[in-house]
Amino acid sequence: MTEPERPESATPPEQPLEGVVVLDLGQIYNAPYATLLMALAGALVVKVEPRAGENLRGRTQAAGAGAPFAMLNSNKRAITLDLQTDRGRELLLGLSDRADVFVENFRPGVTDRLGVGPQTLQDRNPRLIYASGSGFGRTGPYRDFRRDGPDRPGDRGGHVDHRVPGPAAGQGRAGVV
Repeated sequence: MTEPERPESATPPEQPLEGVVVLDLGQIYNAPYATLLMALAGALVVKVEPRAGENLRGRTQAAGAGAPFAMLNSNKRAITLDLQTDRGRELLLGLSDRADVFVENFRPGVTDRLGVGPQTLQDRNPRLIYASGSGFGRTGPYRDFRRDGPDRPGDRGGHVDHRVPGPAAGQGRAGVV
């Protein structure tokens, strides 16, 4: 079976995020997966790693990057920056001035301590969307808990509970608590 011919005037459809620039400071799974989806939707995603590389890079590594790292970071450009130096911070701030989206999943307060927190970036670039994820939340008793593993609800102590409060109570609907 042969593929139907495509008229020369037909152009491929635009990607929904074409023209969007995303800075990805995500690590391990949740943020890199989110930015992978953005890259697949046409965004220009720039993966920003520490000089030694992201933690996931070395897991299950035989030669080069491990399979999970390679999969989650496909369709992205990559750079390394040392955000603990003035030059590294300056470079990231310059990139964020031109970006549309900034994604990170550090523990709460880390980007502020590095001088690249949400207020700093949005003061410089008011149109910037700052997306932040945390394995244990921004508040509460575990907010500063450090875990260098998969960022999944089960790993955060969350669970599915069939007892949903409010109008849905007793109707067999599940909720995550």
